[in-house]
Amino acid sequence: TPLILTQQTKITASDGAVGEEFGTFSAISGDYAIAGAPNQTNNKGAAYIYLRTGASWAQQAKLIADDGAEEDFFGISVALAGDYALVGAHSHNNVTGAAYIFYRTGTSWAQQAKLTADDGVAADFFGYSVALTETYALVGAKRNATTGSAYVFVRSETSWTQQAKLLPEVSAPN
Repeated sequence: TPLILTQQTKITASDGAVGEEFGTFSAISGDYAIAGAPNQTNNKGAAYIYLRTGASWAQQAKLIADDGAEEDFFGISVALAGDYALVGAHSHNNVTGAAYIFYRTGTSWAQQAKLTADDGVAADFFGYSVALTETYALVGAKRNATTGSAYVFVRSETSWTQQAKLLPEVSAPN
């Protein structure tokens, strides 16, 4: 028997506008959902956290980078795990890129860390993709070393440290 899914609700940004690409990049973990809006505010970007109560979803927070700037595209990628959110900004700092960790305490979300590659250079697009557990963050840099790479960060209390750089076994440009 095929599984039939029905729409439970439609979520929107409290301050959303046409062209922000809200929800193009989204994730869910338990009763929380996150949706990126990388084109918001001249492409500075934002991400929105929602909390499910019963069948209802309500916006709990709007996340922005402490050092965000126009053309960062913060929200190009998003991930959630427990009390942590990870948001990519692949065009931050001359397209070198960055990813930001946010931590939830009660109903508040605060930036805990800014992740960057130890060997990052312009046009790496670090933060183009992200994945997260409560202990590890994985951040993709689609143009690093011309082939692309992924960086593993590990959490120790409130600090996140780069642990490894993953490269393809056989590489070719792009």
